[in-house]
Amino acid sequence: MLRCAIAVVLVLVSPAAFAQEQYDVLIRGGRIVDGSGAPWYYGDVAIRRGRIARLGHIPADAKAEKTIDAKGLVVAPGFIDMMGQSATPMLRSTDSALNLLAQGVTTINAGEGSSAAPLAGEEAVSQGWSTMAEHFQLLDIKGLPVNVVQTVGHTQVRRLVLGDVDRRPSTEELKKMQDLVDEAMQAGAIGVSTALIYPPATYASMEEIASLCEVAGKYGGRYYTHMRNEGDRLLDAIDEAIEIGRMAKTPVHIFHLKAAGEQNWGKMAEAIAKIKAARAIGQQVAADIYPYINNGLNITAFIHPRHSAEGRAKLLARIDDPEFRKEVRKEMETVGGWENWYRHTGMNWNKAIVGRTSDKEFRDSSGQSIQAIADSMKKDPWDVFFQLCKSDSFVLPQSMAEANVSRAMREEFVSFCTDVGPDDKRGLAGHPRSYGAFARLISRYVREWGVISLERAVAQASAVAANEVLAYDRGRISQGLAADVIIFDYDRFVDRATFAEPNQVAEGMKFVLVNGVTVFEDGKVTGKKPGRVLRGPGYDRTKAPSNYSTGKVEPVAQVYDRIFQKFMRDHNAPGGAMTIIDRGKVVANRGYGFSEVVAREQVQPDSLFRIASISKPITAVAILKLVEQGKLQLDQPVVPLLKQKAFLEGDSKADERVAKITIRHCLQHTGGWDRGKSFDAMFKQTDFAKLLGKECPAGPSEIIEVMLGKPLDLDPGTKYAYSNLGYCILGRILENVTGEAYEPYTQKHVLAPLGITRMRIGKSFLKDRVPGEVRYYDPGVSPSVYQANLGNDVPSAYGAWSLEALDSHGGWIASAHDLATFAAAFADPDHCPLLKAETIREMYRKPENVEFDGPDKTLYYGLGWQVRTTKGGTLVMQHGGSLPGTATSMVQRADGLSWAVVFNARLSPTATHLATALNELLHEAADAARKTSASSSAAQ
Repeated sequence: MLRCAIAVVLVLVSPAAFAQEQYDVLIRGGRIVDGSGAPWYYGDVAIRRGRIARLGHIPADAKAEKTIDAKGLVVAPGFIDMMGQSATPMLRSTDSALNLLAQGVTTINAGEGSSAAPLAGEEAVSQGWSTMAEHFQLLDIKGLPVNVVQTVGHTQVRRLVLGDVDRRPSTEELKKMQDLVDEAMQAGAIGVSTALIYPPATYASMEEIASLCEVAGKYGGRYYTHMRNEGDRLLDAIDEAIEIGRMAKTPVHIFHLKAAGEQNWGKMAEAIAKIKAARAIGQQVAADIYPYINNGLNITAFIHPRHSAEGRAKLLARIDDPEFRKEVRKEMETVGGWENWYRHTGMNWNKAIVGRTSDKEFRDSSGQSIQAIADSMKKDPWDVFFQLCKSDSFVLPQSMAEANVSRAMREEFVSFCTDVGPDDKRGLAGHPRSYGAFARLISRYVREWGVISLERAVAQASAVAANEVLAYDRGRISQGLAADVIIFDYDRFVDRATFAEPNQVAEGMKFVLVNGVTVFEDGKVTGKKPGRVLRGPGYDRTKAPSNYSTGKVEPVAQVYDRIFQKFMRDHNAPGGAMTIIDRGKVVANRGYGFSEVVAREQVQPDSLFRIASISKPITAVAILKLVEQGKLQLDQPVVPLLKQKAFLEGDSKADERVAKITIRHCLQHTGGWDRGKSFDAMFKQTDFAKLLGKECPAGPSEIIEVMLGKPLDLDPGTKYAYSNLGYCILGRILENVTGEAYEPYTQKHVLAPLGITRMRIGKSFLKDRVPGEVRYYDPGVSPSVYQANLGNDVPSAYGAWSLEALDSHGGWIASAHDLATFAAAFADPDHCPLLKAETIREMYRKPENVEFDGPDKTLYYGLGWQVRTTKGGTLVMQHGGSLPGTATSMVQRADGLSWAVVFNARLSPTATHLATALNELLHEAADAARKTSASSSAAQ
């Protein structure tokens, strides 16, 4: 028996068995530098499901979806940017990571005193989150080209509680700061970060910082610091950092270690010695550097921090005062004992390079020194300096020695950073390290100067850094670890960024894979978003949204329930709900995840969601009831039924074809408006209000007035082109014919007969959401359409459009149960409580002589419903809805199964519409069940 078991094991691990295995990616014949510091070796790397599945010689007949020929190239673990500042640019654009990917960066450490969260007040409103949990949720659903770890900033929490003042917090205030850190740590932050050189952090005592780090430490977090001083008092600052770690019982990481100022260059050896001494007695202390001798900071950091004690605004209010300028200049030229960056440059304006500035006069002077700018404009360099202080200006003082950069680099506890992170394409990088740090490390310090070996550089940039950010499952090319892998041409890997052109992309990086997915290839970002928030040890994974559900499910529907729960996990959705009705019986009525992430409120089966375009079938049924009553006719022209008159711009003339648009055309999306050719009128709420001289946003009536005067894109009745405007017009016709407002009429005559009592038109703002309604999560920001803050960035889900104006085509809120009930009402046309059987058949009938484009040739649009055939052959009547922060779907299948699924997010890293993606899985399961049932019946 034992011999048989051994034989089975041998078969399972034999090369022949491996050869039959399928991989996602196979990297062939590369020179593997595995991140451990061991010498390189030639071999293959196989990747499956985001992990390194096999190393070494992999048989030639092994299969993979993608095979990369790495002969002549280095294969290494992805680099980790120990100071990547912020992940927020990647919420707005995945292309913002190009600068990182071209260098081989696959993970960034975000936060340096300031952090993406917590937020409060107007900033929280404009960004769309207030807590770290919400910020992470938005990163999750957006998807990232690189991984992110995040610290919570000491400056961030201090400002929220104290503001910018120079004083110590009270006991109560300190407790508030600690609570904010606690929330961030539970959300998944990896520790507390400080930037003690900048006000107001510079006013904080060691005890204040240690008390916050102690909170992080109880969760296993660390202390990360831009120290209080990197020049004259460098050694004191290191002592302070180490002591804070000791007091808080947390490891310490020092950001961008340096000895600034020629008078301090000799201190680097002693600084390293202090770190080594702490490590020798068992205290975990490490550091990172960037491979440049120019650092970078806001130009106001040249001014003594005492002048910022009452906030930046008051500092800037005094900047033009001649006496104040004299005082500041004297301090910069004579006073020591503070981080005096002018002194660190040798009091030489030639060594202070302007990286970027918002000052209009100097905006084209990036890459030049303050002295060079002054000379070219025949100005005093001090006048240039003070003028730059009045704007957002980033300067690069030459303060370091190459010998010290090399000295620090040789220490095994030193990792590397850009100190910039993702570039959002608005020229904010300013320093060439943003695009060049890691390429410069390899090209200059390894290949050209031989300061350290390639193996050592890779180890410190990957494995050492991974340990420092608690990402223990990556950082090495090792079986079972996360497949963050880079492939580069060692001889051609080089930085191209300069002071004058800091945004020049590095060259020589061939492939970058994050979690096994190619995100960079042949110099281009692929657009894939496999990066993740790598949450710290304070995060309890059992409390993820996907682990929560409410409501009931019958045994017959458990397969659908499992599909939904897995879908939640796979797509990082915050919350959703599903109701399934089988031949009149509710077999599943479930809520999943959270309706509100911060409060951890669970979605209930009756939670209300914005349903977006599922509003159209509801409007369609209301219109069809009026047709049945003889109050309307399907082929009746719409213009005479409207109170609105065409608004004509200038000497433009009305399009005669508008008069031919009928109710049928509006119901079938054949009215002649094609948003693909022109625009979606319903989201021109600002433009149309301005055109009419009305307060923003424009409502339905104003939009119709403008559009009646616009030319059509197509002849009415000839081609299907999805149009929100047609259903907006139908809502106004309903009101004009019935004499009642659209919402109460529809509630009374369409919803109430089905027992649906809570559906209503939703509200645009978060503060106005009704009891039982979920919160909506979307990573985007868009200009506000409301007069009070017109044009300002607001969360795309709140204030970027008027939901009330979308009423009859996209404004309703409902529960999944409401929608499934509505869909199921038409499953048996002969017993429908809303419409006659012949009306329902007309509703689902394919329009005649209408052109339909699209890959699914079975799909068409009837009177308010999409009709299609599934891959399994089942006829389906359905409708979806999509707005920032919501994705919905309502389905009525010909086999008697009806369902509705709703989410409080629209997208995920791999799905542009969550409900549509889930629908396909549910249809597959339903078709399979139908076939199984049919086979069983046939067998009997």
